[in-house]
Order: sequence, then C-alpha cells, then structure tokens
Amino acid sequence: MGRKERDAIVVGGSFAGLATAHFIGDWDILLLERKKGLGTAQRSTCCTSLEWMERLGCEEAVLQPLHHLTIYSSDGSSARVRLPEAFCTIDYRVFCQTLAERLDSAEILTGRAVTGISSEGSFKVAAGGVIYTSRTVVNASGYPGLNGREIKEVGPPPAFGLEVELPFNGDTSSFHIYYGKRYIKGGYGWIFPVAEDRARIGLGGFNMGRPLQCLDRFLGELGMSRERARPHGGYLPLRGLGDPVEDRVFQVGDACYQVLPTSGEGIRKAFENARVCGGVIGKVLAGEMTLREGLAAYARHVEGERRFYDNMRFIQRLAVHCPDWARNRLIRGLSKMGKDRAEGLLKLYLRGGITHSKGRILKTLMGGIL
Repeated sequence: MGRKERDAIVVGGSFAGLATAHFIGDWDILLLERKKGLGTAQRSTCCTSLEWMERLGCEEAVLQPLHHLTIYSSDGSSARVRLPEAFCTIDYRVFCQTLAERLDSAEILTGRAVTGISSEGSFKVAAGGVIYTSRTVVNASGYPGLNGREIKEVGPPPAFGLEVELPFNGDTSSFHIYYGKRYIKGGYGWIFPVAEDRARIGLGGFNMGRPLQCLDRFLGELGMSRERARPHGGYLPLRGLGDPVEDRVFQVGDACYQVLPTSGEGIRKAFENARVCGGVIGKVLAGEMTLREGLAAYARHVEGERRFYDNMRFIQRLAVHCPDWARNRLIRGLSKMGKDRAEGLLKLYLRGGITHSKGRILKTLMGGIL
C-alpha cells in the first residue's frame, strides 16, 4: 500500500506531474497516476523543445529533431522559417518511463484515481481507498483534472485535436501547419515527422462536428488515407490561464490550462512551470519559506504570463474568424519576410514576449494583410 505520510504528493503521471516531481528533488514524494501504467494514453502529438529533453535527461525518448516550421495556406502558397531553437517529436511511453526511473526519492502508484483532497490542516488525499497525508500537494492531473477538494465535472472546451501516425515522404526536418477551410474550418492541420519515413498527421479546431470525418477529409487533401491506423486525441484547454493555486494546492500543466492558445503548445509550458513549482516546493520543504509564501511565489510566476496567454487567445479568435483570403496574404507575407525578421517573430513567441496591446497586435496583422 505504501507509506501514508509524505513530504509531497503529485497527482498525475504525465509531462507536468513527472517534471514537477523531478524538480522537487530529494524529498519523500508520492506520485499518483489514475492510468494503470505510465505513458499508456498518448493524447497529443508530443512535440517540444529538444533542449528540454536534454535538460530532463530524456534524450532516448527523442524520435525526430525538427529545425524548421512550414506553414501552408489554402491557395497552395507556403512559408518556411528556421526555428530559433530545435524542437523534436518524442516517444511518450519512453519519456514517461525514463523520467520516472530517475525519480529515486519518489514512489509511483499507478491505477490510483484521486477521489478527493482535503486541505484543512495537513493535506489528506484519497486514492484507491487509502488516505495519504502530505505537507504539500500538486495537481498535475491534466484536463479537466482536480479542482480543489473534489473531482469537478467540467464541460469539454470547444477545441478538440485528433491525429494518426502514417508513412510520410516529405520534409522531415520541419513540422508542417495547414490553414484554411480547404483543410479544416476554424482550426488547423499538422504533420509532425517522427522518423525519416513516418509522421503524426492530424488536425485541431473548434466546433469540428465529427472529428474522424474531418481527419479523413484532411488526409484526402494531402493524398493520404487513414487505412487501419488507430487515431488518438483529446480536448485542448485553450481557455487562457486558469488558477495557479486553489485551496492551497499547486496547479501545473493542463490542470491550470497552461496550453498556449493559437498554437496549442502545452508540453514546453508544463516543463517551465514544473521547474518553478518544483523549486518552490523544495524550498518550502527545506524550511526556506512557508507554504503560503511558496504558493504566492508560484502564483506570481504564473500570473506574470497571463497577458501573453490573453494575447494568444485574442490572436486565436482572430484566426478562427479570419477569411481565407486574409490568411493567405499573411502567409505569403511571411514567405517574403527576411530570415532574421521571421526568426525574430518566433523568438518573441518562444520567450512569451507577445505582450503588446491588442490594438497594436491587430494593427500589425492588418499591416501584413494589406
């Protein structure tokens, strides 16, 4: 059954939970995962910064390094931009199991769904018919996850993603993004290579109707078919940031909606916030700050990015309602943009620097169209 008293309990054994446990360090940690095994339920395309894979010591999970971004419009034009830093697709199961093996001070229990958390006095976490107590608790349970003391039934967001892995003979040094009603209405399609001859191909959007039919239509536009390959996917919490702290519980990753609107990128942001959260919890456990101070420090960090998330959500709304002709012009403008300027825009995005006023963002986009 395991020891019932811990220094820290982390709920969730995916990207955010494993990374947070890693950064908490050498303390008595219990990680609870509701699935029966780690890495058994891939839902995303699993692409993130190559630097983060190296920092976490999970290089063996890397499938395909990616150095470029290629964007396609519905009229057939495209723009190819070099990434300021390398990204990569990863093997989800290998990543989870590799990082888990490195958590020397943590006990990992799978098949343990958390049914409640009490934050009165010391924390009490109910899972698998057992009550565990802890000095600190992290909610990294994903979407919709936990919400304070009880599981809260939250309606699904309108965004949904679905993909399938298929043979691919295109440019494998780039990931590919497709915009326009020709491919999907109110969203975008993608190709993320996972080897020199294979890729994860899918699409995500709002009000998709029947996602499997949308996926088949997108594949048809690419001259492909799903055949017998099994799709995977899930809901995307593209709502802007949630609450970083609730009932004295740290919230990290999808549980805090730390998924960037417009791009749908969540793994890199989960790692960044896990690093801060884990570091803060380590200081709390070491007596360098109180729990209240630790919660406040983590909340300040997350809140510092709220304007960036809000602006990305604003851009997302514009993109959803943007007519194809305007989107086509923007992509053609990007293709004619100088290399340094195009990379500069990506750098601004990667460091969370899109914090201008919405009026300035709109003016910049309109300038690209007109």
